[in-house]
Amino acid sequence: MMDVEVTSVGDINVDLVCSNLVDMPSRDSQVLVDDLFMSSGGCAANFAKAASRLGLKTRLFGKMADDIYGEFLRGELSGVDLHLAKGSKTGVTYALTFRDGSRSFLTYPGSNREFGVGDIDLDLVEGGFLHVASFFLQGLRGDTRDLLAHARGKGMVCSFDTGWDPGGWSESDRELVIDILEAVDIFFPNLREAEAITGLSDVEEVCDSLLDMGPDIIALKLGSEGSFIAGGGKRFSVEPLEVDVVDSTGAGDVFAAGFIYGRCRGFGLQESGRFASAAAALSTKCMGSNCYPTEEEVTGLIRNR
Repeated sequence: MMDVEVTSVGDINVDLVCSNLVDMPSRDSQVLVDDLFMSSGGCAANFAKAASRLGLKTRLFGKMADDIYGEFLRGELSGVDLHLAKGSKTGVTYALTFRDGSRSFLTYPGSNREFGVGDIDLDLVEGGFLHVASFFLQGLRGDTRDLLAHARGKGMVCSFDTGWDPGGWSESDRELVIDILEAVDIFFPNLREAEAITGLSDVEEVCDSLLDMGPDIIALKLGSEGSFIAGGGKRFSVEPLEVDVVDSTGAGDVFAAGFIYGRCRGFGLQESGRFASAAAALSTKCMGSNCYPTEEEVTGLIRNR
């Protein structure tokens, strides 16, 4: 059995990635694209793959089917200790990236909707860190706080990434997130998610509000503008590193993995933020998850810049 450093819990699916689109096709029309790429996907799986590539011993809990997509995913995630329950159909996301840098997603959750705490061997939730991602797409939703409390009881540091709420951030969903945040140590929202939770738009005010909800650290993802880190009485921006971007799908998950890598290795907040930013930048240099970087690649980029 692997001596685990990080456990990731959440969604796993196949990503069908199409980049460099000018616009969405109108109804009853057809648009030809330059390329289509199949990759492992799902925020929890992306995080696990990125953490493993960086050198962390990583375990993943999720749910998928024994179908052709499931077979593909096992190959894509070969470096991760997989504990995947058997479900009805493997989830699939069509990830569309546009020339202006914006993205759209069409997702069939599949077995992720069936995934719950009963699919997790709680004795195997172990290591220094637990990361829970995209819980809106899963059956795990209402049990998330109990899972985090269980991990905290083992002395684990708990990180959380809600992902976007396809239901439109109803008041009940917002209240559920706020309740869960009381059991979270590190929170990884993007700005749109943070605005939906807090009702605020100023970056520092957003972070102050989220810190008041319970987490010790807010690592706010700002896309092409980098990130903003708040915690321990510190507030600072992390500038993005410029690379030739091909596909930004999953970059936020790689950012989270890079940040947790830094904390695992004893980095301070600023060093962890810089490492995470560099890892996320490198992940965008090709389509899908094939560019998720190693520790050596990340430190090399930081050194050269």
